Amino acid sequence: MNPQPVQTLPPRTAEERHGLTPPLGVVAASLGMVLAVAAVDYLTGSEVSVTLLYLAPIYWSAWFGTRSAGVVVAVASALTWLAVDQLDRASVGMPWVPVWNTLMLLGIFAVVAVILTALHDATKNLEATVVKRTAKLAEEVAERRRTEVQLRQTYDELQRTQLQLIEAARMETVGRMAAGVAHEVKNPLMTLGMAADYFLQRQPATADEAVLLQDMKEAVQRASNIINLMLDFSKPRPLKLDPAELNALVEQSLGMVRHQLRKQHINVVLALQPGLPALPLDRTRIEHVLINLFTNAAQAMPEGGTLTVRSRLQQPAGAGSGPGAEVILDVEDTGSGIPPQHLSKVFEPFFTTKPPGQGTGLGLSIVQKILQIHGASISLDNRPEGGARATLTFNLQPTPLP
Repeated sequence: MNPQPVQTLPPRTAEERHGLTPPLGVVAASLGMVLAVAAVDYLTGSEVSVTLLYLAPIYWSAWFGTRSAGVVVAVASALTWLAVDQLDRASVGMPWVPVWNTLMLLGIFAVVAVILTALHDATKNLEATVVKRTAKLAEEVAERRRTEVQLRQTYDELQRTQLQLIEAARMETVGRMAAGVAHEVKNPLMTLGMAADYFLQRQPATADEAVLLQDMKEAVQRASNIINLMLDFSKPRPLKLDPAELNALVEQSLGMVRHQLRKQHINVVLALQPGLPALPLDRTRIEHVLINLFTNAAQAMPEGGTLTVRSRLQQPAGAGSGPGAEVILDVEDTGSGIPPQHLSKVFEPFFTTKPPGQGTGLGLSIVQKILQIHGASISLDNRPEGGARATLTFNLQPTPLP
């Protein structure tokens, strides 16, 4: 709601404010009315008193003109009344009586003119005041509505923040539980691993015993790897940040999984923007992030497909690679995509859609945590053409989490 513009009276000069320059048009019309009343007064004679009719031109001049116009017309009305009175009466017993009556009427007419002018000015001022207050009220109403919108937005933001705090508390609880389980299981697993190595070194009596011991060792190793993932999730090691080129890390990480990609007949398409600014990164952890994403993409395309990796510099309009600039990395596959009902859960610890024994559900959780402690972020969505897309956003001037 937009406030209405304030309507004010047109400005007057000093003479107009004090009533020293009566408007000629109003005065002329009022004097014409005085003459008309005088004619009626003369024609009716002394049988009918029309003295009150002289107030009509006085009202007109005082209300629509100025104080001086009202006074001028009041004097003209009194003098006209005296002239008509003299013409109507051939003889007067006391000559001072008409003069006295004229002076009395002049005083009354002048007072009426002054009162009407003051009343008119007061009415105009009141109208202007009402208009101003109405406009101010409309502005206050609009301001209150804007405040209500801001309060609603703040309330919605507080709700989102509260949900994030609840989620963070839940993740912290899960992390503590994972750390506790990991510490309780790690030592027995080490014992089992050493026992398996011991029996393997003693030359098993049969081939079946050798296979069984080897399976035992591999099972212990897989369990140890899961324990290490849980520990890394619950209490990550301190960052070791060094300037690094993201494109180079992408190529190195692809080299580590190239055999798996070639085995699954997956075509790799690189669209890396050259000359990207260096980022403060923990190389080992970012390589872990990239390998995890590449592996997930490969698992989503068991019959082959295309893995596309794009990098670009995104910066605010009119700015260089300074504050606000970001490096964006997209990892896309042509698999079946992520079911819509699972998009909100993919970063939850231990959530996985893979068959039992093929995934722990910690991979994306650890990826997200590694990026968060770098001051970066990750989002997952489905491509309109089919398949999934992971988008990593790195700030050039990040604020890493402790």
